[in-house]
Amino acid sequence: MPEWPKDKLLKQGPELPMAERIRRYQHNIRVIRDSGCAVPTSALVDTLDPAEIELWFADSAFRSHRLKRAIEAVAQLPEETTLPSPFTETDPD
Repeated sequence: MPEWPKDKLLKQGPELPMAERIRRYQHNIRVIRDSGCAVPTSALVDTLDPAEIELWFADSAFRSHRLKRAIEAVAQLPEETTLPSPFTETDPD
């Protein structure tokens, strides 16, 4: 069974220039593939194309920003506010 190559993966944080982030991302995709593991597409885009990788970084940053704004908005609601839950049925029909 393949083993996740965590000791060979490089960090690619937003503090790095985009070209370096892309280079490290490509390295990580190659290392994951070479280890025999599947690239977890729920967390990463399985590509070596620099344009797609940059778009993935931009999409991830936008999604994080939207979630942060939503969390901040919910935190500002009055304490007695109730929010709909996807786990409760409101309309049985």
